[in-house]
Amino acid sequence: MHKRKDSLKALHQFYKSLTPGGSLLLDLSIPKDFPIGKVSTRTWKLENGDVISLESKMTAHNVFEQYTVSHNRYERWSNGELVQTELERFPMRWYGVEEFKQILKSTGFTEVTVSSDYEYGRSPSASTEILTFEAIK
Repeated sequence: MHKRKDSLKALHQFYKSLTPGGSLLLDLSIPKDFPIGKVSTRTWKLENGDVISLESKMTAHNVFEQYTVSHNRYERWSNGELVQTELERFPMRWYGVEEFKQILKSTGFTEVTVSSDYEYGRSPSASTEILTFEAIK
């Protein structure tokens, strides 16, 4: 959800859906650059020997509205043959750490913990880290 109002609406829905004491876990990342048109590729080998590849190309960004749009292509290969392909338009919104903590609190969440690269409670120290927010209702 790259539109701010949609992402805030989703957070309110998450909050409404939780029972008291329930927690929301959410990963966010902050882009460090905006390589429009550059293709990046990642691959994963599955236990059965198949390979999943992901080609991603950023096609748009807006630093003032804090979003990017990428076009992704997923491929599944089995025994050297392409067996499945999926295309995806992937818009993504980002928030600063303090900004998002305030949004969670204004939504009604109480305890908010920020962790970095899946190390619970470790404060972020680099823009390349994945940020995990845990918010308690």
